[in-house]
Amino acid sequence: MAYPIIVQDFLDMIVAPSHSRNERALADLFMSKIKDLDLPMEMEEDQAASAIGGDTGNIIVRLIGPKKGVEPIMFSAHLDRVSNPGTIKPAVLENEDRIVSDGTTILGADDATGLAAILDGLRRIKAEGHPYGDIELVITVAEEVGLVGSNFLDYSKLKSKIGYVLDCSGPVGTIVNRAPTQKTVVITINGRSSHAGMAPEEGINAIMVAAKAIAAMPEGRLSPITTSNFGVIQGGKATNIVCDLVKIEAEARSHDQGELDAYVDKVEETFKKVAADFGATVSFTWVNEYSSFHIKETDYVISLANQAFEKLGIAQNVQTGGGGMDANRFNVNGIKSVGLSTGYKNVHTQTEEQPISQLILLGQVVSEIVKTAANRP
Repeated sequence: MAYPIIVQDFLDMIVAPSHSRNERALADLFMSKIKDLDLPMEMEEDQAASAIGGDTGNIIVRLIGPKKGVEPIMFSAHLDRVSNPGTIKPAVLENEDRIVSDGTTILGADDATGLAAILDGLRRIKAEGHPYGDIELVITVAEEVGLVGSNFLDYSKLKSKIGYVLDCSGPVGTIVNRAPTQKTVVITINGRSSHAGMAPEEGINAIMVAAKAIAAMPEGRLSPITTSNFGVIQGGKATNIVCDLVKIEAEARSHDQGELDAYVDKVEETFKKVAADFGATVSFTWVNEYSSFHIKETDYVISLANQAFEKLGIAQNVQTGGGGMDANRFNVNGIKSVGLSTGYKNVHTQTEEQPISQLILLGQVVSEIVKTAANRP
């Protein structure tokens, strides 16, 4: 069955294997499809692979526009997807306007949708013969494991001052202009081992310390802009040994640095107090995974997208995001960037789906943003 080119691109990329730090097959496919557009361009793969222990670097494409004096625009999507248990087998349900997996794996629309829409937007610009300015594509690796690839991107290679990251849930027309800072922590509790049957009173049970400390902590939705989660706990060797070592992995996210700092302090104070009550010790290894950004709704990067939405008759919506994306890195490095929603649903699950009409519409959005920028006085 013949599908629209953007749908076929999407399907081709869905079935190409790709995991964080192992994106080679999908990267080669995407670069081949970009070259097939036969547009004036320069393309390179950076050295991020060696820095992150992967097999693929970030891909940077510079499309040289025929219209001069237009501010360059960056579009970005990522190559990797979350781990899935097997080969992805997509099914196109045209009568239901959606693409799904066979139900045993994720679909991988996050972020094949973004990749396909970028290709389609460029294909439309070429077909229409519309003059355009310079366009930069940043196709990143290892996004799903903490925005790792974009952390090692050489930003001196980019000229764009505004950018769009096609990597957000929600209907096309939604702009994510705000995302939180995320901190992760490994909490190590050291108790004392002893025989649980013969001398339990000589031991200090690190599991009990962890349980009481976690129970004393607020967790989950802390405020409208701050969340936390104790996600991993490891400890213990056997039921007849008092556990002497527990490691906990947790995270906290916030749009307000003050709230985040206060929560970090509370975590340390609580665990230290409970550990001291038991006679145990505790240590913390905090990592700032990425920093927040907040783009004003009146800013050009948002008004440009809204103009494109208006021309396409798309309802516009600006909202706050709860997760991180490569835009967090781009903003810190001087490229004012927002997230664009792609229409996909239930990402990272076996019920993930991509509405076909939303996929096609997103390709139109990419094209319209470029054309609108080129027409700007």
